[in-house]
Amino acid sequence: MLKSMTGFGKGVAVFGGGTVSVEIKSVNSKTLDLQIKMPRELSAFEVTVKKALREKVSRGKVDVFVQFDRDQSSEYNVMLNGGLAKAYLEKLRNGAEEFGLEKALSPEILLKIPDAITVERPELDEDELEKCVFEASKAAVSKLSEMRETEGAYLDGEIRRLVGEISGAFETIKARAPFVSVEYKQKLTERLEKLLDSPETLDEQRIAQEVAFFADRADITEETARIGSHLAQIMKYLDSGEPCGREIDFVLQEFKREINTLGSKSNDSELFESVLTVKSKLEMLREQIQNIE
Repeated sequence: MLKSMTGFGKGVAVFGGGTVSVEIKSVNSKTLDLQIKMPRELSAFEVTVKKALREKVSRGKVDVFVQFDRDQSSEYNVMLNGGLAKAYLEKLRNGAEEFGLEKALSPEILLKIPDAITVERPELDEDELEKCVFEASKAAVSKLSEMRETEGAYLDGEIRRLVGEISGAFETIKARAPFVSVEYKQKLTERLEKLLDSPETLDEQRIAQEVAFFADRADITEETARIGSHLAQIMKYLDSGEPCGREIDFVLQEFKREINTLGSKSNDSELFESVLTVKSKLEMLREQIQNIE
């Protein structure tokens, strides 16, 4: 099944120390362009997030936002640096005596002394935290993948429709091609008969040479063979069930070169009209292919 490169997913996982939430959004890109923003305390688990992503995402510009909310009900260890606080207070008392200031010092003064009071958060279980990050990432990737698959199913239908229309116009080109030289000979003969006094004076050998030259110049056998191969290759990729956006895009570049060459040889209005149809549908197809993984 084809996948779009556009999507969004969110996952949340909870453990004893808090909650991890992961949001992922992706858009079109030629390669896998992965950007991860996460808190510093989770930075060690960036590889874990990438692992969850690479299981289902192979192409696209992907932005990942990881958030961690600690459990505020956990007990905190508040510590007083007694030696530092005592030294500060002693200096304050001495200063108060020297300058004749009030000697009474309130307990709140301790909160204003740098590093006098420190708060230690409880240690988190790193294994549990990493597991939580992975679960949240995996859930977000799963939602992202679901959205990309839903959009991909729609794109699959549109791409197959366009390939079918291109194939139809291509069959018209193949059916018309053999008659071009025959009609050229007929028109050339008619023009010469009008120009000459007597049809008996026509040089059949010369006409045959002109028709042969025209047929060689207008021969599109090689182009039609390669275009037929390109169409078969596109369908093979579509039916493979594997990511194939880049592969089909490359085939379409070759396809475009062949149809341009074929168009330059199309000295026939009906044939050229079908060539224009193929080129128009080919551009529409390339636009759709840019959206798939």
